[in-house]
Amino acid sequence: MNLRKGVLLFGISVLVTACFNPPEFSISPVIDYVGIYFKEGTAANPTDSLILTISFKDGDGDLGLSPTQIDDPYHDVFYGLADNGTVTEVAKETRYSNLPQFVKLPPGAKGKLVTTRTLQDPQYADDLPPFVDEFTSCTDYKLQTVYVSEEDSHIIDNTYQEIDTLIETGFPKVFIVQDVFYKKNNPKHDNIEVEFWVKGPGNEYTLFDWEKEYCETAFNQRFPVLSEKEQPLEGNLEYAMTSLGIKANFSIKTLKLRIRIRDRAFNTSNDVETGDFTLDKIKR
Repeated sequence: MNLRKGVLLFGISVLVTACFNPPEFSISPVIDYVGIYFKEGTAANPTDSLILTISFKDGDGDLGLSPTQIDDPYHDVFYGLADNGTVTEVAKETRYSNLPQFVKLPPGAKGKLVTTRTLQDPQYADDLPPFVDEFTSCTDYKLQTVYVSEEDSHIIDNTYQEIDTLIETGFPKVFIVQDVFYKKNNPKHDNIEVEFWVKGPGNEYTLFDWEKEYCETAFNQRFPVLSEKEQPLEGNLEYAMTSLGIKANFSIKTLKLRIRIRDRAFNTSNDVETGDFTLDKIKR
């Protein structure tokens, strides 16, 4: 099933300047639940939508991430570097505007990029999650194309599948390799997190993990910068979560969502919940 990512429809923000005696909000964002409704897909457009609205207050207004904020510490995933029985997480960085991001190595880093082959070495058994198959283990291992600069080429060898080498005069070679690499999502990449909790027959709740179910990133996403000024900020965010799997997965089940947001300084808001609902009860 093709899981579609959520899309921020719009942010309505009320900016309070010094001329109007701005309120004193916490520098950590504070949110409240406003409402939610469901729009079922049609024959022409089968994509379902859950549209969530929350309100927010933030003391210094550093809410939202721009499309260019993708380097460390806002990169999307960590890779692993295996060296002498130890696995070190390494980030990603932009080196050239016309190429995807590269592996970012700290000074003096040694070792090889972690793949499923690394698990054959028993000294890494305690540091790495097991690999079953590409679907079962997709939250930890994924077939990926990775870009490595020539000066960092010691992190790969001839056991990695090199699919291309980019050569341009005056620049280091770029090795493009493809393998089933270990990866770990970076929580600082996203600034809104939405958890789906399904109510069971005994009134217990179970977290529905979209990534484990479908091996695709779900509804932890990014909303854009809401203000360029450092000042108190408040307003509403309306967030449309779109997927072919909403009705198919939940149908008549009782759900609740748990939401939090994060500012650019990584201050995390309080959690808010929607309360119980079924899709039919909130359908429009």
